[in-house]
Amino acid sequence: MYVTGEIQIVPLGTAASLTPYIAKVKAVIENSGLQHTMHDSGTNFQGEYSLVTKVAQECMQSVLDSGAPRVLCYLKFGARTDKDIAASDISATEKVDHYLQTHTQ
Repeated sequence: MYVTGEIQIVPLGTAASLTPYIAKVKAVIENSGLQHTMHDSGTNFQGEYSLVTKVAQECMQSVLDSGAPRVLCYLKFGARTDKDIAASDISATEKVDHYLQTHTQ
């Protein structure tokens, strides 16, 4: 099953800077081949459900292996059968931007 969604990894019990942990998470996601876009509060993704859950587990483990005593993972995803989201060549953001450009008063 192909899904889209967002993952947010939150190391707990660490120093104020989360950069070293998030760098490890970024490396895991990039090495997975999962189509993704990282932003300030998480990472949007598209891919097969089995790959997404595998990557989420690896991200959490990378944070624990880097010394964080705890880690939270917020994961949300959705799937649809009415169209092939894997084949879409335009992002939802681009669709909204186009709509706003053509439907503003």
